[in-house]
Amino acid sequence: MLMNLKHSMKLFISLALCLPLGGAEDVSGDLRRLIQEGRFIEAANRSDRLLTVNPSHPIALATKSQALSGFLDFDQALIFANKALQQNDQLSDAHLAKGIALMGLAIENISLKSMLQISQALDAIEVSTKRDPTYGYAWFTLGLSRGKLPLLLGGSKPLSFQCAQTLKKIDRAWGLALEGILQASFGTWKESESIFQEGLSLKSNTSLLVTAYLEALGGDEAKKALGVEGQKERLYEVAKTLLTKPDLNTHALESLGDALLSSDRPEEAWQLMQVSIPKFQESSLLKLQCAKISARTGIHLPEALELIEDALRGPIEGGSGGREGAYVRQGQILERLGKWMEAKKSFQQALEINPRHRGARENLERLRKKE
Repeated sequence: MLMNLKHSMKLFISLALCLPLGGAEDVSGDLRRLIQEGRFIEAANRSDRLLTVNPSHPIALATKSQALSGFLDFDQALIFANKALQQNDQLSDAHLAKGIALMGLAIENISLKSMLQISQALDAIEVSTKRDPTYGYAWFTLGLSRGKLPLLLGGSKPLSFQCAQTLKKIDRAWGLALEGILQASFGTWKESESIFQEGLSLKSNTSLLVTAYLEALGGDEAKKALGVEGQKERLYEVAKTLLTKPDLNTHALESLGDALLSSDRPEEAWQLMQVSIPKFQESSLLKLQCAKISARTGIHLPEALELIEDALRGPIEGGSGGREGAYVRQGQILERLGKWMEAKKSFQQALEINPRHRGARENLERLRKKE
């Protein structure tokens, strides 16, 4: 049952960690803004500078935790979240940071312990909404969690939609994004698509709405409603329309690349990434998307290998699958290039980071059988 939640975690990181919602002004507001815009590397660097001056700075500790979750380093994220709570147990950002870290650990490490971690995560996120009822980030995270989790683990359709209604009062575009995701999850695709269209008409928070819309359109419920070929056609049609939206962030562009790839247009997906990478100082998400396109289709292998090697020299942004996921992509590309020994080394590096990484383990075992 929990295995089905791993895709939800990717959506969770891609969406919940890039919310451009309001918050308090000053340092706290600035740090929230960096996290909520998905600028994890900047947020981590800013937090580190503050913590050098004051190692007990609660908002810096909470922000560092959320940035680490953005890098999919949930163990360290939980440590920093707990440190933040030790300094200020009334800080909504710290409770949310703890909830995100616990949810990540639960879904990353499938076990009986996961059930307890999920319960603790939901409790922490709920506390965050109570500490600051205007904290849209927390309401979105709570609603997404309630909507994606099974009933036995705290999932609740009515409670998830209550979160969406509350969020619409704080930021209507983000509330509609959450409502659209939930409608798609619960099998009402037509209603979902209508809600996303309404959100896009507001012309605010466009990147989130693009990301959420394409994630939903690429999901199983849309496939059931549209059929396999109908889904591909609709993905391409919508992607081409959304490509015209200005100032899209890396998360939205990654989702557009996925939509083009899923609609059997890998070359268009590749070219979109190539045009977009130079526009961003932190572009690891887009470089890893190039690697994904290349690993799946075999196009532009040497160029993709250079891009992923460049990405691995710095921090890896979250929704891409973390550093271990980057090494797996590198291994897949090397294997396609016939460099089996180097490919094995990449899969082994992924397993050193995450010994439970199924893809790395299966690829390594398959290569060993070829020896």
